[in-house]
Amino acid sequence: MNVVYGPNEAGKSSWHAALYAGLCGMRRGRGQPRTEDREFADRHRPWDGGDWDIGAVVRLADDRRVEMRHDLANRVDSSARDADMAGRDYSNEIMSDGAPDGARWLGLDRRSFLSTACVRQAQILAVRDGADDLQDELQRAAATAGADETAAEALRLLDAYHSAHVGTERARTKPLAKSHDAVSAARQKRDDAQLAHKEYLARRDDIERLERQAREHEREAAAVRAVLAADTAEKAETRLDRARELDAQFPEGGPRLPSEDDALTRQVEAALTKWGDRPDRYEPGGEPIPELAEQIEGIDRQLAEVEAQRRATSGRGGLVGLLRAFFDWLWRTLTGQRTPHAAEGTAALKERRKRLRDQQEYRNGEEQRSRQADEQRRQAEDAVRQAAAAVGSDADAPEAQVRALREWQERRREAMAEADRRRNDWEELQRLLGNRTLRDFAAYTKGLRTEAARYAAHLDALAITAARDQTPDTKRQRELEQRAETARVERDTKRGELAEFEQGLPSVAEAEEALAAAEAARSRVQRLNRTLGTTILLLEHAQERIHRDIAPVLRSTVLEWLPRVTGGRYTDCRVDPQSLAVEVRDAENRWRKAQLLSHGTAEQVYLLLRLALARHLVKQDETCPLILDDAVAASDASRTREVLDTLLAISESAQVILFTHEDGVRAW
Repeated sequence: MNVVYGPNEAGKSSWHAALYAGLCGMRRGRGQPRTEDREFADRHRPWDGGDWDIGAVVRLADDRRVEMRHDLANRVDSSARDADMAGRDYSNEIMSDGAPDGARWLGLDRRSFLSTACVRQAQILAVRDGADDLQDELQRAAATAGADETAAEALRLLDAYHSAHVGTERARTKPLAKSHDAVSAARQKRDDAQLAHKEYLARRDDIERLERQAREHEREAAAVRAVLAADTAEKAETRLDRARELDAQFPEGGPRLPSEDDALTRQVEAALTKWGDRPDRYEPGGEPIPELAEQIEGIDRQLAEVEAQRRATSGRGGLVGLLRAFFDWLWRTLTGQRTPHAAEGTAALKERRKRLRDQQEYRNGEEQRSRQADEQRRQAEDAVRQAAAAVGSDADAPEAQVRALREWQERRREAMAEADRRRNDWEELQRLLGNRTLRDFAAYTKGLRTEAARYAAHLDALAITAARDQTPDTKRQRELEQRAETARVERDTKRGELAEFEQGLPSVAEAEEALAAAEAARSRVQRLNRTLGTTILLLEHAQERIHRDIAPVLRSTVLEWLPRVTGGRYTDCRVDPQSLAVEVRDAENRWRKAQLLSHGTAEQVYLLLRLALARHLVKQDETCPLILDDAVAASDASRTREVLDTLLAISESAQVILFTHEDGVRAW
């Protein structure tokens, strides 16, 4: 047993790491370095960037001295050579992950050695983190003679084989998931092929439908054309009959129309209009104008006398005024006229004079209207007389002259109507014939009838009847022809699309065969999955039995020292080889999880577990060295001594190297 003492920052942990690296080296596998390798490099690579390598001499039980060299920086120059015999290389005996690993002499590897025999500072409890890595060693320890073939190794191989050749349904790159994907893809291709085939049939049906539509529209258009041709021929024959009838009316050519005398016609119409518009004789009403003028004159004299009397009374007094008034009174008395009161008489006389003047004005208007009526009647009689003379009438009386003018007007109207009728007939004949003769028109009509018969030759009566029932016209014929043309164009387009679609049309039969093959391949993978699952289940049961075998061995080894290092507080324990979880029983028979005890007690328990693992995991007849860094830092003084005494007892059969900064350990 070697105890290496030194204060903090003295290099103890570096020396501890150097011992581990000198014995085990570092893996040189493919891919990125593991997390623990990166952490080891970050912690122990020289800060100045210089060389980083390690050398150590190991003495084996057969007295061989082997010099271990490890290039930690580049991991390319590592060796294990005999220190006494030149050239003897033992690297092949202990190769692990591409580099020599001295732990292999013990039946361990660098990872399991670190989890058991090599305790780093404050890492005693970390043995539980490496439980999975220790399963092979635990099972070899439980097997006879530390056999290399373990259930854990078999399970790993089966898991690896299962992962490589089966996998899970979530591992998309593995065979099981790939077989599912292949079946899904094949089924999808089969479904796509069936859908494509259905689409192909649908497209072909669509082309046939368009072909039927085109033929139907063409047949309907032909029926409409035949009906229209028949109607055209029939109408042409009707026009030909009418042309013959009209032509018979003009054996000598166009009609001779009566001469038009528009001035005389207008004169007669104007005379008759004046005669019809002439007013009746008009007799003026009211008193004659001379009588009204005489009455107005008398009132004017009376007003003058009243004015003179007023002036005589107000403007001149005396004898002359009295004499004027007296003679006036005397004259009115002798003539019987009333002497009016000055103010009242003047107003009445003015009112009467106003009424007389209004009557006078009205009488003047009446006489003016009478004169105008007489003038209009005279003008009407003159116009009738002149018009009658113009048309050759010898009537004397105006009424007789008017009758003569109306008779002339009627005869003129009848003549013009007959002329218009003949002119219209002639114009109709010209429209019917156009630029053709009657013989040409007859030949044209015969050609229409022949054409109509030709159109109807290939049609049945039902088609012609149906076309006639729909009131055919050229617009409908054009619509049907356009529909037929549209259907033909769409049909031709779809034919080209179908030909192009047919080139990439997948085979339904081939898709069905591919699906069957994919399902068969998946069935094989599923059978392999079930077989491997059953095998793994059986091996897991075997592994469980192995764990049950190794558990008592670990328990007995821990119990060998447990009461001593815990001061008799814990007297029994049990170990779960699967998780390396430890439970201890106190004096009151209560089981407690070791990791839930005080930190110092937990470290002591798991240190004993490491010692047990280091004893039982190595090969038969091999002893494993213990390299411990501050393994008793969490223990009190009493338990520290118990742990140190235990380590001293172990050192009788195995090498123990303890690094510490505790003064108590140094004193011990």
